[in-house]
Amino acid sequence: MTARGVTEQRQASALEPPQWVFDLVPGALGAWEESGPELRVRAAETGGFKVVEVRVPGALELEAARFEAACAAAYGEIFRRLQETPACHPVRMWNFIPRILDPLGEERHRYMHFNFGRYAAFSDAFGTGDAFQRAIPTASGVGHDASELKIVSLSATAPGVAVENPRQIASYCYSERWGMLPPCFARATRIAGPEGEPLLLVGGTASVCGEESVHQGDLDLQARETFLNLAVLIHAAEGRPAGPQPTQQAAADLLRRYRRLRVYYVHGHHRAAVQELVRRHFPADTEAELLQAELCRPELLIEIEGFARLEPLETRSATERP
Repeated sequence: MTARGVTEQRQASALEPPQWVFDLVPGALGAWEESGPELRVRAAETGGFKVVEVRVPGALELEAARFEAACAAAYGEIFRRLQETPACHPVRMWNFIPRILDPLGEERHRYMHFNFGRYAAFSDAFGTGDAFQRAIPTASGVGHDASELKIVSLSATAPGVAVENPRQIASYCYSERWGMLPPCFARATRIAGPEGEPLLLVGGTASVCGEESVHQGDLDLQARETFLNLAVLIHAAEGRPAGPQPTQQAAADLLRRYRRLRVYYVHGHHRAAVQELVRRHFPADTEAELLQAELCRPELLIEIEGFARLEPLETRSATERP
């Protein structure tokens, strides 16, 4: 552990969810099981939460249609496993996608084909419209250089509440600029923690306003836009009235709610600058791990995920309550 709680992990750790997941579900995951010719699955469950991990070995070598089908099958296997357990409500997903920005088939990036498969699986599991929007969990998706596709699900016995960022278009409403079928995730999910405390699980958050990447080429400005989006998600999750962009002090106060962070950065030479930005904008007791990874848009330089503790409704003044 280095100064102010910021840690650096090896690149291999980028294929695993953050440690806080295994704090919720302690103990080793079960043995790998084969599910059909292409899937490997393992799981662990305890204390009202469950982790399911699915691998598609050799996904990097699959042509576009087979890759999409493998993505849909991997998600379908997760949803099938969740039907067998009390912890049946998905609240958080991690997607580790091989060579995420490589061209594939007729699309610019492999990520777009991943989105086709994911969207199909979510539509099959949850239908469309309001049911889809209520059930969709938050997620992150990053690239790596290995050949496998890996998807990890965290689920709970009680359903989470999807939270969207009023500064951004919901991912599943993106225009066709981002693919014929859109990404499929909530910006964050509000859940009850192990002791019943309100927690916010925040998915991959970056320098995006509306559906546009902003501040291209500028790490400092992208980081600050990301911090603002992280702050706004806390505000939205607590049901506070929508209003103008929070002041600098208000945003700083909201960022203090974050307890664990994972910070992805693209370029190795940015590591020290990213570490300093996190150190300056988050309190000393916020644990943050820094990981170099490829992100889902080539212009993005930084992405942050994590979880935050929310204020219980009864501690807020009457004028703040929704």
